[in-house]
Amino acid sequence: MTNLNKLYTLYGIRAPKEQETLKDLLKNHLPKEYTNKVIDELKANNIVVDSQTVRNTKAGISKNILIFNAIIEIAKEYKKMSNRLKDNLKNNK
Repeated sequence: MTNLNKLYTLYGIRAPKEQETLKDLLKNHLPKEYTNKVIDELKANNIVVDSQTVRNTKAGISKNILIFNAIIEIAKEYKKMSNRLKDNLKNNK
């Protein structure tokens, strides 16, 4: 489970708009298989992590800016896909 208040504190996210954006990305757009996607993205940059480390970073148990950034990038990618799907469905009416 993600402790948003802990993440806000760990990464210095103070602006309400930034907090809301982070909450939206993590709660609504991060796929269930995010750990493997984060591991693959980091592996492409020669950074080796395991799934437990990724989950601990998302939960706010540990702080790792590289892993946290990869998690956010995956969520942003899925948000784009979701918005594109919504637009396509809207245009097909």
